[in-house]
Amino acid sequence: MTAEHPGYTGLAVDGLRYLGEVLGLGDGFDAAAGECVGTLFGGWGHRVSRDTGGPGTRQDAVSTAPFEYSLVLDGDRVDVRIFFRPLAPRAPTSALGSWDCGWQTLAELERRGVARLERAREIAGLFQPRSEQAAFGMCLAASVRASGVASPKLYFDTLAAGTERSREIVGAALDQLGQGGTWTWLRRHDPQGMAHLMPAFFALDLDDSPNARIKFYTTVAERSTAELESRLTPLSRTAGSAAASLVADLAPEGSEALVVPGVRPTLCWSMTSRDEARPDDATLYLPFHLYAPELRDVVNHLGRVLTPGLQARVGRLVRDHAAAVEGRANPFHWVAARLAHGRRALTLYVSAAAVEAARTAHALSRC
Repeated sequence: MTAEHPGYTGLAVDGLRYLGEVLGLGDGFDAAAGECVGTLFGGWGHRVSRDTGGPGTRQDAVSTAPFEYSLVLDGDRVDVRIFFRPLAPRAPTSALGSWDCGWQTLAELERRGVARLERAREIAGLFQPRSEQAAFGMCLAASVRASGVASPKLYFDTLAAGTERSREIVGAALDQLGQGGTWTWLRRHDPQGMAHLMPAFFALDLDDSPNARIKFYTTVAERSTAELESRLTPLSRTAGSAAASLVADLAPEGSEALVVPGVRPTLCWSMTSRDEARPDDATLYLPFHLYAPELRDVVNHLGRVLTPGLQARVGRLVRDHAAAVEGRANPFHWVAARLAHGRRALTLYVSAAAVEAARTAHALSRC
């Protein structure tokens, strides 16, 4: 643990700087990491545990980290994002405590001109935690770039008022944001998905562009790519075929992966102001570490969808992680892609613990 950046801040800064090194993001990214994390983690980055604000070790921070990273890969470009749950400065953090701390961070991002909060404030009353079943209160995410924090996102807790009201709140939020027509379209064209909403996130991109998304998540119950393609075809034939090809490209078992026991894939519906009558897009999330657990699977299947240059850069992270965990090498617990406009960018999700393991192995290899 460094003296300059202790606790969760130190863990995140070290992780980002390692990612910047292996992904070739340059000195500007390395220099910006500390300031970005300081802004995002605010008054709680010194913590090393979710349960106590007292002293602890780097391993305590690793095992309890309230954040993860994602790598958005598009052509030869990489955007590194960090997703986190804001914590109270001390003691355990309730859903309401996370809500209060999250709004403090959002106010700072607004002050810096990074976030626009009009839509978030418009529906905040729906999602303020008021039930013992509230899961987390609020989560946030943002890109970390050489220029600083960018593209923030807000994740509201759909269980804020309890399990029984989750679906009602999602519909009410969409209606207040001018997407009542989309909610009607989804109930007509994806009735099973709407009946099985994930008790998780209602998300907003915090900008005022026509591309700013509103998102919520459903479980994929389909047991074949044909069923999955059929579910998405009402959105567009492109979306259906892109979903099937994502499974074919990234799951060694192909369509059979959808019957594997364990974590189910997730389908995220997204809306923008460009169309208030139907979704703009959908994103499919696959449990990549479940479908492709071994080193050879990760390398071979990422090679199908990444450019050679990007595959080589991501491969450095994969190899470092493999060295740390002795062969069971997939560090990416989720892989996701948008579907409706032709699959271009791919997003890989990696835990703080996986990045720390890879970083440590990388450092040892240079000794």
